[in-house]
Amino acid sequence: MNKITVHGNLTGKPELRHSRSGVPVATFTIAANRRRLNRQTGNWADLPAVFHRVVCFNALAENVAASLDKGTPVAVTGEFADDSYKREDGTSIRRIQIEAADVAASLRYATATLVRNPRAATAPAPEGEPPTADSDTTPDHDAERPALELVGSD
Repeated sequence: MNKITVHGNLTGKPELRHSRSGVPVATFTIAANRRRLNRQTGNWADLPAVFHRVVCFNALAENVAASLDKGTPVAVTGEFADDSYKREDGTSIRRIQIEAADVAASLRYATATLVRNPRAATAPAPEGEPPTADSDTTPDHDAERPALELVGSD
């Protein structure tokens, strides 16, 4: 598998859109800052940031768009996905992104109040079949009340 967890800061507000079939899709970029210890001087040196494009779907996309903003420190867990495409001039662009399974705001320098989204009622399972969990039954939450509120974040 190609699972990855990346820690970094959002470089801008997540962009929320919907696919042709109505699936919520959020995209954003995080900058992962790195430091290395110079063993000769004993000082830490900043290395160039690494930027990761992230995409998430369904309720996760809606919650990310409603809760996170530019500069928010996050941990993203997901898988690498090929997002390559061809430009109109025929040039191939190779691009890798992270398809997020989970996005968490870092609580290292902030506190948070978690507001759970209510679950929608699901139809009963057909007779003789076990009930199934449907991850897409979470309704839209109130956009005026973010799913996660960071307090004291700088």
